[in-house]
Amino acid sequence: MAGLHDRKVPRIVAVCGGKGGVGKSTVAANLALAMGRLGHRVVIVDADLGAANLHTMLGVVHPSRGLAEFLDHRVDTLDDLRMPGVGTPTLSLVPGTSRPGSADLEHGEMLRLVRGINRLDTDVVVVDVGAGSSYNVVDLVAAADIKLIVMTPNLTALHNAYAMLKACVHRVVRKLCADETEQQLVDSALAHESKSRTIVQLLDVLRPLDGGDVADRISDTLGRFGVGLIGNQVSSHQDASVLDRIGSMIQDHLMIQAPLLAAIGRSAALAGGLRAGSGTLVDRNDASYPAFRRLAGAVLEVDLDRLRGTPRTPTGTMPLWVARELTPGTV
Repeated sequence: MAGLHDRKVPRIVAVCGGKGGVGKSTVAANLALAMGRLGHRVVIVDADLGAANLHTMLGVVHPSRGLAEFLDHRVDTLDDLRMPGVGTPTLSLVPGTSRPGSADLEHGEMLRLVRGINRLDTDVVVVDVGAGSSYNVVDLVAAADIKLIVMTPNLTALHNAYAMLKACVHRVVRKLCADETEQQLVDSALAHESKSRTIVQLLDVLRPLDGGDVADRISDTLGRFGVGLIGNQVSSHQDASVLDRIGSMIQDHLMIQAPLLAAIGRSAALAGGLRAGSGTLVDRNDASYPAFRRLAGAVLEVDLDRLRGTPRTPTGTMPLWVARELTPGTV
C-alpha cells in the first residue's frame, strides 16, 4: 500500500464569493455532484467557517462530526470525517462547523487545514469557502489549484468579488517575498495600499529595484493563478456580457486570466426550501443541469501541471507560499 507521501495530491477547487447570498454553496454542491456523476471521486469540504450549512443543502440534517474535531486535534486527518455517498456514491462530505470563534483561525491552524485538504485521499476536493476577504478566506482560496469566483449580475456582488480577488492577489504577492528586504520593496511599491496601483504598475516599480527577481516570481505565479468566473442567477445575455467584462478588468488590473466558465440561469430547483436537501440540487432534467455539467468538464480539463509549475516543492504540489511556512513546529 502506498504511503501517505506517495499519494497523488488531488485537484483542489475553491468556490468563493465576495459577499454572501450569491449562491457559492449551491454552485459548490452542484459542481461536486456533477463531477461525482462523471465517475470521479470527489470530497466536498465545508470551509465556510462559522456559517456551515452545506450538510443541510446535501440532505444531512445532523452530522455527527465536522471540522471542529479536526481543528481541536480530536482526529488526525480530514479523511476521518468523510461522510460517503452524499447525493451519489462517489461524492463524500466533510461537514463544517458553526461554533463561535471558528472563523478566526490562527495562522498555524489555517496551515494545518490547508495541508489536511491536500492530503485527502480522493481525485478532486471542492472547498466551499466563506464570503468576504478575511485572511482565512483568501488563504484557502490562494492555496487551491482552481479558484472559482461566484458572482450575481449586480454592482455590489461584482465589486465585492473583485475586492476579494484583489485581497487574495496582494496576500500572495507579499508571501512570495523571500526575505525582509523584498517584503519592504513590495510594501513600498504597493504604497501600503493607500494608492490604487495595478499589478502591472507594481511590477514596473519593482523591476528596477530588485533586478527583476521578485517581479518575475510574481508575474509567473499570477500567470497560472487558475481563476474562473461563475455567473449565477443570470437571466439575460446582457447579464452574461457584464460578467465577461469583469474578466477583462481583472486581466488589466491584476494580471490574471479569469474567463467566464459558466452562466447559471435562475431556476426553481435552486430557489431554496424548508427541508434539508430541497431547493439546492438540480437533477438531470433541470434546465440548469447542462451548465453544471459543462463547468465540471472545464474544471476537470484544467492542466494541473501548468498551474502548479515546476519544479515541485518538497511538500508535494502546495503553492510556494504555503510550503515555505509548513514547518514541523507549525502543524
